[in-house]
Amino acid sequence: MFSTKIQALRKIPQEYAHDIINRYQVDKSLREKISPDQSPHALINQWLKEENYNQLVIFLCHALSAREAVWWGCLCLRMVEQKLNEEQQQALSAAESWVHESTEANRRISETRAKRAELDNAAGWLAQAAFWSGGSITPIDAPDNPAPPYLYSHAVAGAICLSAVLPDASNGKKNYKAMIRIGLNIADGGNGR
Repeated sequence: MFSTKIQALRKIPQEYAHDIINRYQVDKSLREKISPDQSPHALINQWLKEENYNQLVIFLCHALSAREAVWWGCLCLRMVEQKLNEEQQQALSAAESWVHESTEANRRISETRAKRAELDNAAGWLAQAAFWSGGSITPIDAPDNPAPPYLYSHAVAGAICLSAVLPDASNGKKNYKAMIRIGLNIADGGNGR
């Protein structure tokens, strides 16, 4: 599926993979395998070769902007066509609405939809990621308290990884490959389709 090596990606301007890895906690043994001068695309190629798809999803989620990452997650969930209950469908729609129009109102709607859908599913996590994308995470009438940087990345990575293996883990490898292809398209400036 990945017959050619990934070259520099337009939406990932960092020179070194560690510039992205430092945005989140990585297991020490895994971190030690990444050379200080390794580029993001070299690490992507390494993890593709090693089939380290879970780590690659997490890495890409931390490399992309909030809108790009949430969009990627939405496309992945739609790709696997999971059966969503009404609350989950509303959460996914709220996340997509926020991607298309990143207003404070849509961000707050995503918060409400994430709470209703709960966080035991990919759609809930995508709506939560949209809410954690910026602005205050406290109630509207409370003092502002911004989300920690890249908190949205954790939520999107969780949503994509859930989408890849649920409801049928036997399709996990195939799903991960297709989802990573979408993510790499977005990272290179495409729309993921």
